[in-house]
Amino acid sequence: MTDDSRLTSYCGLYCKDCIPSRTDLYDLAARLEAVLSDLKFERYAELKAGQTYWSASNAVFKEYQHFIDVLHSIRGVECRSICREGGGWKGERCPVRNCAIGRGLAGCWDCDEHKACRHLEPLLEFHPNLAYHLELIKTEGIDKWASKRRGHYPWS
Repeated sequence: MTDDSRLTSYCGLYCKDCIPSRTDLYDLAARLEAVLSDLKFERYAELKAGQTYWSASNAVFKEYQHFIDVLHSIRGVECRSICREGGGWKGERCPVRNCAIGRGLAGCWDCDEHKACRHLEPLLEFHPNLAYHLELIKTEGIDKWASKRRGHYPWS
């Protein structure tokens, strides 16, 4: 199995393009969380939020817990392995993976119903080139499509 086929998820996304696969992001988030905890930064933020003498902009520190909640949520979307090895969206509960495996397909590109699939529909908002990628995999093959793929997210 080539890297292209190994890194191609059942839905037609390429694992290396996905933010949840960026281990550097999650390593940094974990490090930041640990440093903030060691510094007891929540107490510092509490004091800074109440301080108005030096700067009115200190009020933003009142949102520190929200920042920590977002940081935890960021860490919560980490994907620890690729789709074909059990990683990806909610692991074993991925309806796309379960459907493809259940039908004995290499991926959605092998399914005649993929253009109107209810399992793929939620992915289209974040992955506008998904339909293009599925057609590309179908025509080029799972081993040769990746170099011709388009942006993964709307902003890429």
